[in-house]
Amino acid sequence: MKKNGPTKRKLITEDIYTVIKDQIYSYSLSPGQKINIDQMARDLNVSNIPIREALTRLASEGLVHIIPYKGVTVAEMSLQELDELYELRIELEGFAARKATLLIPEAEINWLHEEMKQRYFSIESCKGNLETVMQMNVELHGTILKYAHNENLRKLIEQFLQRIERYLIYARRDLDIETVKKEWSEHQEIIMALKERNHQMAEKLMRTHISNSHQRTRRFFL
Repeated sequence: MKKNGPTKRKLITEDIYTVIKDQIYSYSLSPGQKINIDQMARDLNVSNIPIREALTRLASEGLVHIIPYKGVTVAEMSLQELDELYELRIELEGFAARKATLLIPEAEINWLHEEMKQRYFSIESCKGNLETVMQMNVELHGTILKYAHNENLRKLIEQFLQRIERYLIYARRDLDIETVKKEWSEHQEIIMALKERNHQMAEKLMRTHISNSHQRTRRFFL
């Protein structure tokens, strides 16, 4: 079936959005670098329109800055922004953990518990440390956000997480095993609080975990 114009352009825009975002996260596009839309259009063999649409979406996520009549630049990274994002994350994810503790099905908690066991084997084998941490975060934090049953809360936290991810990727390029084990242990403690349906402890442990993550990341930007 032949795609109509708007649908095809939407798909192109989505692809370009992914390409540019990957370039930002991999530092192929550096913080503060000006993005040459005309050159990018030539490199990707597309018109300027889907590139501008993709950049508008990235601007809404705080990854680029669009300055009228001056152009588009990759958002700078700063210690102040990192601190502010984590400050918000501690409050919001602590609340999400407290709310979700009594709502997560037992089967989901058991699944998380088993997944954490598998992640530990990955740590012990010294393979994919960054990937292991990222996957643990997706599994635990994603499940908590899902069962907090608050769509606006989920979207807000995910927006902050996207902006923090750029800092995490930079800081965790050379993760040592001991740091990964600390991350694993903190996740495991939260899961045990979920199993016990202790919402106050789950909130406390989530706050502590995010605060520790903040400090582990922050030292790379001092």
